[in-house]
Amino acid sequence: MSQITQIVIFFAVLIIPLNAQKNILPPKAIEDRLPARILIRKEIALQPSPQLGTSTRLKAKEVLKEEHIQLKDGDIFRGKFSGFNLTEGVYWKHPHISPELIINPEHVKHIQLTPRETTKELDYNPTKVTLFSGDELSGELKSMADGVLKLDTWYGGQIDIKQSSIKSLIPSFTSLKTVYQGPKNINDWTFYDPSSGQIFSKLGENPKTQEIETKKKQINLAHGTWKLNNGSFETKTSQSRVGRQFKELPERMQLDFDLDWSSYLNLYINFLTDKLDSYSKGNSYCLRLNTSYAYLYKYSLQNGIAGGRNMGSNVRVNLTSLGNHARISIRIDRKKNIIALYVNEKFLKKWTDTQREGLPANANGLLFTSMSSNLIELSHIKISEWNGKLPDGNKSTTQNGTEDFVLFANEDSVSGKLVGIENGKIKFKTTFAEIPIPIQTITRINMAHRNPTATPAKGTVRAILHKTQGQVSGSIRSWKNGKISLESDSLGAALFDQNAFERIEFDN
Repeated sequence: MSQITQIVIFFAVLIIPLNAQKNILPPKAIEDRLPARILIRKEIALQPSPQLGTSTRLKAKEVLKEEHIQLKDGDIFRGKFSGFNLTEGVYWKHPHISPELIINPEHVKHIQLTPRETTKELDYNPTKVTLFSGDELSGELKSMADGVLKLDTWYGGQIDIKQSSIKSLIPSFTSLKTVYQGPKNINDWTFYDPSSGQIFSKLGENPKTQEIETKKKQINLAHGTWKLNNGSFETKTSQSRVGRQFKELPERMQLDFDLDWSSYLNLYINFLTDKLDSYSKGNSYCLRLNTSYAYLYKYSLQNGIAGGRNMGSNVRVNLTSLGNHARISIRIDRKKNIIALYVNEKFLKKWTDTQREGLPANANGLLFTSMSSNLIELSHIKISEWNGKLPDGNKSTTQNGTEDFVLFANEDSVSGKLVGIENGKIKFKTTFAEIPIPIQTITRINMAHRNPTATPAKGTVRAILHKTQGQVSGSIRSWKNGKISLESDSLGAALFDQNAFERIEFDN
């Protein structure tokens, strides 16, 4: 092939594609012909969207806490939920988009709402009901008869649950005295800011409005202190501390709280402490808790010199597998010098203080210290009396799945059939007889595996209750005027307060 022929072929290759594209509009002309909404979607999509966590609720809260909707393709729209129509979809108001968006639910991943906490939610001790579907509901157990359990809730009124759908019941312990439940305000709490070394002490009884506002302003302006937000203490700064003293505590006591975190957790919990500005310079027990292990230390002040020691071996907790949320329970018997740790109602470890010298009688404080810069949230803090019972390894605490199973507070157990619940007692049928059992003596009821394969049907939503009070799933029948009507095989049709939910997940 001659050189001239090669040149001719080369230019032909360049020219032909150009001629083939002569009738195609340039990109700008295409954009001018597109509807405004499509352009807005394109514009938003071009912006790097924050990647919300898909496995845990806390990861989403960490990145974007305000109200938003996320689509399955990753697009995120801030704004406010304004309505839901079964035929059209989700109505969404965006501050910079007019008119409001109408989004097909098939393309929605989740809606993050702005929940509202009520006084009733904090003040009562609910029974926890877990279903085979994975749903969890909490409320006041009223009765169970004819295969239906009645649960009175602050977020959905009375809910009727099919007994065949129930996997387990954890009754409330209303018979035990509650010493403290909150946090509801900052009046009696002490805040320590490590960046400035400032200590904001408690306000005392009946503080003036001006005093409360001044303290709130100081806490909110101070870098690194814990902040009270919708019934939760929150911090993102290492060494920040929040605590309070109590006039007196039970000899046998139980400390419970909800714990949420992002990424890595490292939290120190000092209890029976006499110092609120340090975890190591006073007298106290200190549970050091991270995502993998728990350690128990004892700090003592002798002749003005502070010292600490490890109280035996650590225990593996593996909190990473729990989805960045756990219910922590520390149980203390001051007379026997016993400390026990439970996570999500599961017993993990017992420590015994073999030292003769105990902690001072006035060491009645509680102190939380964050040891990382990751988000930590504390909520539903409760201090109550404890019955002193711990698991006995020689007793049966498991079931075979073919019968209903009752586990008592003393770790005794019985198998049979749960017939009903009435007037604070369960009717339980064994091979020998039908016996009444007071609910306050029961730790857990596991139901026989009557419906172990139940799962939410395709096209249902999962509604996550505020502050980990549980979750419910079902098909949306209606959603208007702040009320969500969900229908499922387990609950039938139930009406819920929208303000109770922090998140609605679609197509689960």
